Amino acid sequence: MNIKIYNKNFDLTEPFQQYVQEKFDALDKYQENIISCSLDIKRDPHHHKGEIFAAEVHMLLPNKQEIRVAETHQDARAVIDMLQDKVSRAILKQKSKNDGRLRKNIKILQALKFWDKK
Repeated sequence: MNIKIYNKNFDLTEPFQQYVQEKFDALDKYQENIISCSLDIKRDPHHHKGEIFAAEVHMLLPNKQEIRVAETHQDARAVIDMLQDKVSRAILKQKSKNDGRLRKNIKILQALKFWDKK
């Protein structure tokens, strides 16, 4: 999966990029054909309790379905871990919603008279 990473007030190093890529590549087991994924990560230097990292993911799935998840934490890697968990749950929720709609439509079609075989 190709991830676009946008950073603000944050030094984006090569090991951190690899870490992000590794974490979000693991999402392919839930949804194979993810169209696009972008990650916005920023550091708030003016926060009273030290540095706070905020990250937001915008993911576009097939059938024009979009997932947006945001998270904040004091550690940049912890933010990525929490985002991965939230995005995986959102993908599974969207997938089960689509399966439910499909099953409902199949039952409606099977209830029609011309589908009955005698």
